[in-house]
Amino acid sequence: MFKVKEFLKSHRPVVVLMGVILILTAIPILDIYLVVGDAWQGFLPTFGDEPFYPARVQTVVEGHLTSGHSYFFEHRDDPPLVIFGGVWLNAIPQLAGLTYNTAMFVNFIVWSLLFAASLYWLFRELRVPPWFAVFGVIFMYIQMYAHVWRPVNMQPVYPFYFLFYIALARLIREQSRKNIILLALATGAAFYLYAYFWQIALITLGLLFIYALIRKNFPLLKAAIFSSLIGGAIGLPVPLYALWLSNASPYFWESVGRLGLVNTHLPMAEVIYSGSWVGIVIAFVAVLLWRSEALRRDKEFIFLASFLTIGGLGMWIMQGSNFITGKLLETGEHVRILILPWLVFSSVCIGAFLWNLREQLSKELRLFSVIMLVVLFGANAYYTYFYFSPFIPAKINSELWLEEQLYIKPFAWLENEEKNPIVVWSNPYNYITPNLPVFTRHFTLYAYFGILELVSEDEVRERYLVSQYFDNPTFEDLKKYDNMTLYLGRHDIPHAAKTVERKIKICRILFFWDKSKDCGTPPKPQELLGDKFFTDLENKFQNDIKPNIKSYLEKYHVSYILKDKMLDTQYHPETLGAVRVYSDDRFELWRL
Repeated sequence: MFKVKEFLKSHRPVVVLMGVILILTAIPILDIYLVVGDAWQGFLPTFGDEPFYPARVQTVVEGHLTSGHSYFFEHRDDPPLVIFGGVWLNAIPQLAGLTYNTAMFVNFIVWSLLFAASLYWLFRELRVPPWFAVFGVIFMYIQMYAHVWRPVNMQPVYPFYFLFYIALARLIREQSRKNIILLALATGAAFYLYAYFWQIALITLGLLFIYALIRKNFPLLKAAIFSSLIGGAIGLPVPLYALWLSNASPYFWESVGRLGLVNTHLPMAEVIYSGSWVGIVIAFVAVLLWRSEALRRDKEFIFLASFLTIGGLGMWIMQGSNFITGKLLETGEHVRILILPWLVFSSVCIGAFLWNLREQLSKELRLFSVIMLVVLFGANAYYTYFYFSPFIPAKINSELWLEEQLYIKPFAWLENEEKNPIVVWSNPYNYITPNLPVFTRHFTLYAYFGILELVSEDEVRERYLVSQYFDNPTFEDLKKYDNMTLYLGRHDIPHAAKTVERKIKICRILFFWDKSKDCGTPPKPQELLGDKFFTDLENKFQNDIKPNIKSYLEKYHVSYILKDKMLDTQYHPETLGAVRVYSDDRFELWRL
């Protein structure tokens, strides 16, 4: 008992931190209690775009170990379009026998604690005082709460993300074999977790190489090379897999296009909106070093400045990398969720150092520092509210949450009735559809998340048109923006048009003095596709799919029609010879 008390006393900041994190992990449960209450039926409500990632985990749990396709039965064992190691990591609790809901919370708690432990370690590696570190971890955890909650991406990514920077800091300090191996392992792990992460890691190691070369620190240069080579060798199967898949599948590039790939050398505005904070922090540190001899003499602050510059520039360069590569895959917004933790980390680290050295700073520099820290923490507070607000009860869509509880009954009936995977046709506009593969072993005829995997454009559009049989879509229906978002990928909605719009905006900026300069008019996605595209879709539906609907239902192995009696009044499954086998106050199931 004495040893326990002694341990708790000597590690009080860590104990307090872990206790606070454990308390914070109860927020989703509190939200469910406050919003759903007695209406709870077992459906874990949605805070964001969760269905896509839990569905991938569920596919692995059901025995499709490639996690190939969670929504389309015919592709369930196909190779995945993108490797997410978190799929298999998040599947472990369910493979061990836990239910989906229990596994979600077990994963959330475990990865939250790993998030806190690894980030606290990183703060302490930079000599941040313990209680400052505790504050920084809690602040960042709340800001990244939505991402830590979300399985696969980013829940298991952040601890490895922090581990990479821990290893980087340790290697800069000491080029020991242990630190070389630690950085190599962290770099190699990045390849299997998040595509943007491993690219950032490689750019950062390249900057470390340049830094060591400029400083003529040859032991660091040698260590950076060894870590890069070993880490690259560990992660090499991932880019080799992508290279193989791009040659083996005729649908690879069009599938990547649906993820948002566009060919442009113009970076997204996000390079300014979030990326510029990297430049602001680096400039802040540069001014501090320029104006303060005390900081220039402080080896730890010099180390921090070097570390933040190398790490920050690695992410900022990656965010604008399409300026060189000409390939843009929503890089700006995906790298943002890695830049923002760095911004919190930088703000806390700099603030802690300035507080400890405040007596050695001039009055003017103290005032400047206070202003800059207020700006930085103001930005952090804004992003914290932005990302955490979905967990505030007043911001929750209570109507949707209550409606989601009604999904459980038809799902339970399907699970009990059908022991082998089957295909269910339900309205892709209804939120029950993307959740079907999450709570059952079954697949959908069509769901938006299904287009984000490896499948041909022709099949995607054909599946969509089949799913719209009862809606009888016309040319005008197919051309509506809201409808287009469901069957077109993110290349067409919105990035192709946004790419042209960026060119026009830059033209207007460059020729701001010439009002007569014709920079063009921002196009609409419909204009880029052309009327023929929508006419062909309508003809495909009217002349092929509609008269041959039963053949298409057989082609896609459809066994059931799930009807929402409130929203799908146009559905008449009996006209296709279907028999109603289940009914409740909201849903019906019809067997074909």
